Amino acid sequence: MGDDDDGGYCKIYDAEDSFTGLVQVMLALIALASLYVKRQHEVPRRKFMTWWLDVSKQGFGAFYSHLTNMLVSAIIAGYTRGQYELKDQCAWYGINFLIDTTVGLFFSVLMLDMLTQAAHNRNWETLKNSGVYEGENGMTHWFHQLLSWMMILTITKFILVFILWAFYPILARFGDFLFKPLQENIHFELLFVMIIFPGILNFFYFWIADQYLKAGPEHPEAHEPTEIEHTLSQYARMSAPSRSGSLEML
Repeated sequence: MGDDDDGGYCKIYDAEDSFTGLVQVMLALIALASLYVKRQHEVPRRKFMTWWLDVSKQGFGAFYSHLTNMLVSAIIAGYTRGQYELKDQCAWYGINFLIDTTVGLFFSVLMLDMLTQAAHNRNWETLKNSGVYEGENGMTHWFHQLLSWMMILTITKFILVFILWAFYPILARFGDFLFKPLQENIHFELLFVMIIFPGILNFFYFWIADQYLKAGPEHPEAHEPTEIEHTLSQYARMSAPSRSGSLEML
């Protein structure tokens, strides 16, 4: 791995190597599966369509973040600040992803909370209740919430790029130390950086972000009826005819 030629380093995307494209498809499937597992264990459980619209917000956000992380990683791998350089794009993607799912998550959740408070204060109807898409304007609510989430991710990315620039020498040394043992096998490094590493981090990122993006339990219209509510509803429907029959007899 001591070649100066960039070809000796792991690349996050290579048009001549179909393996990179396959890895990225697997990454998307793993991220989606983790959110489905979350829905299966939540109480109250969201309606499937509500859950799907929530997932789509995270899906668009994850795809957007993935592309920006790839772009930033490719650019910064060819950039040197200070006496230490790191040309490994995969290492920079891993660093990017780690910062994105920790520091970035903090800023995103903070700004989402600030936006929700502003929506209540200014009566922005579509942004007041995140994760609620009921009624004839439901899709408008979803679209406005999606746009606001993408804007939050964009602002967060600018903050994180500044952090990468400011701490480049430290992060370059950290990335080289962390990923150098993997550089002997470029395909395995790519697999680790874009599947194993993000798979673990995404599990926590998506679950935490979902807690803020989804509707709370105070919005029953966004959730399936609980088992008790379903039983009471069935009982009410079954007892209604008998009560009306009793009244007719009287």
